[in-house]
Amino acid sequence: MGDDFWENMQHAFSVESALDTVLNDRVLGDCNTTALRDLTDMGRVAGAVDPDQKAGTRVRFVANLGSVLTYADIPGDKMEGTVVTVRAAGGVTTHQDGRLFVLWDDGKFRPILGEHLRLAGKSRRASNVRMIVSDLGDLTAFFSPVASGNPDELVHKATKDLWSFKKDGDQYVIERLFDESGEPLRV
Repeated sequence: MGDDFWENMQHAFSVESALDTVLNDRVLGDCNTTALRDLTDMGRVAGAVDPDQKAGTRVRFVANLGSVLTYADIPGDKMEGTVVTVRAAGGVTTHQDGRLFVLWDDGKFRPILGEHLRLAGKSRRASNVRMIVSDLGDLTAFFSPVASGNPDELVHKATKDLWSFKKDGDQYVIERLFDESGEPLRV
């Protein structure tokens, strides 16, 4: 009789709990069991914006406990912004250490981790930080070469802002350069 008792007790305690079922991504009645996993680090990383974005890409901020506690100054929840190009020590870039350089619609520049961002729209790009042209003749009215002779940079004639210049296939890409505080670089 003693052996049956212990076997029954072992079987009773080996039954999987509802939490185990949810964490193992199994169906529990009619419930969606992935909702709990979406709150974990794995869920945040899966939805993160890849930091290797082109200047002009529109992103939006996701306010949650982790994002709100990460920064001293945050944009509003779902506020949109534009990824900008910054001249850093390693060269011209739109990101560093997993943070995208974003000029937010409230006018403030804030580098934000990709896990706290979502793409705002795949085809929408901001036109004031990036231009694509097929012919360099299209640029002569707006830009002149930098006085230092750097072939990768141009000066906007009206605003005196610095813009980077590169060829991408058959097209030429011109991107406005910003410093690490979010201000446009000027000559």
